[in-house]
Amino acid sequence: MSTSTPEKIGILGGTFDPVHTAHLMIADHAASELQLDCVWLMPTGKSPHKDEEKITAIAHRVKMIELAIADNQHLSLSTFELDDPETSYTYRTAERLTEAYPSTKFYYIMGADSLIHFRDWVHPEIISRYFHLVVAVRDDVDVTGLHALGREYHALFETEVTVLSVPNFSISSTDIRKRIGAGLSVRYLTPDSVIAYIHTHGLYRKTGSKEKG
Repeated sequence: MSTSTPEKIGILGGTFDPVHTAHLMIADHAASELQLDCVWLMPTGKSPHKDEEKITAIAHRVKMIELAIADNQHLSLSTFELDDPETSYTYRTAERLTEAYPSTKFYYIMGADSLIHFRDWVHPEIISRYFHLVVAVRDDVDVTGLHALGREYHALFETEVTVLSVPNFSISSTDIRKRIGAGLSVRYLTPDSVIAYIHTHGLYRKTGSKEKG
């Protein structure tokens, strides 16, 4: 990385169980609108909020991300949090990333619901110090209210907040898992390559055990 011209990297974190079209659209729009060099899809390591026993094996989730982004040069897989044995708190990731890539400006991409509750996160002031926050609007969220909230957080934490212009949609990994479990189509909700992988490995089926990677 250049020390004179910092790279601009977006971070889109999540469980990605499985990765879906909304993830890809958000990441691609962020790369384009903010002129980022790349957006890293970063699977959460040890999540403080989710039961690890109920999450699909990381080997499967990583492979599905690789398949989903194979044809997009602006998107990349990052195992940064997976390589950390500690619980994956965002403030810790921010500190470690900045230490590892001191010349890079990081843009942390989140949903509107996450911004609304950002003040309740662990050490939002540390996250704000190292990350430029990027908010992807979903469903019927009031954009004007998000801008106002961004100004409020700027006053509280001196954080930078950008509201990302993306198509209004509602796709979730939970819904995809439920549809597969019910034998319903998930075409266009996630890339065909990911669907093929899910079927090949028998993921998210209600009957039989989930294959671990």
